[in-house]
Amino acid sequence: MSDKLFITATDTNVGKTYTALKLLKKFKQQGLQTLGIKPIASGCLQEKKQWINQDAILLRGASTIQLDYSLHNPFAFKEYIAPHIAASYSGIYLTIKNIIEKMQPALNFPADICLIEGVGGWHCPLNNTDTMAEVVKQLKLKTILVVGMRLGCLNQAILTYKALQQDGISIVGWIANCCDQTMQALDENVATLKNFLPIPLLEIIPYCAQL
Repeated sequence: MSDKLFITATDTNVGKTYTALKLLKKFKQQGLQTLGIKPIASGCLQEKKQWINQDAILLRGASTIQLDYSLHNPFAFKEYIAPHIAASYSGIYLTIKNIIEKMQPALNFPADICLIEGVGGWHCPLNNTDTMAEVVKQLKLKTILVVGMRLGCLNQAILTYKALQQDGISIVGWIANCCDQTMQALDENVATLKNFLPIPLLEIIPYCAQL
């Protein structure tokens, strides 16, 4: 039975994919069979009549188990916008049920570790009533919170942690991803979050301009 970990973040574009890739690499070094998936991706390019997302390609490439692309990324949309809006442009209505159904083949695959990268922040909308949080709750996934270390991250991190807590999520810990090279008082901000987030700080990832 595989251990399933969901990667969420304080916002979009703060390093969920980068963090997931580092985790997949570490698990691989431990001799574990890994599978990284991104159920929903917006901002895709068409290749051989299939929409392909670069983050999902990287996750697939970093996995020791590489399935058909559509199993790593079942919902891929052209526009780089909120996924429920991008889905509507493609005539697709996202629901908790159809997302879980599309995720199931990968979740059922016998990997030691299955990493599921979320989309946007914790409460990224799927439609006009549901968010990705509901998918995580129904699947009872353990969750890692990625905090993008930049101005404003304290409020976002505390709010996201409280939302996870209120939703009854099992939080493994948080990762400080230094996504802004110009951020001032980084150490002080990390120290502040260690006081406000009563969960383990798993790692501080230094700034890296490229993957």
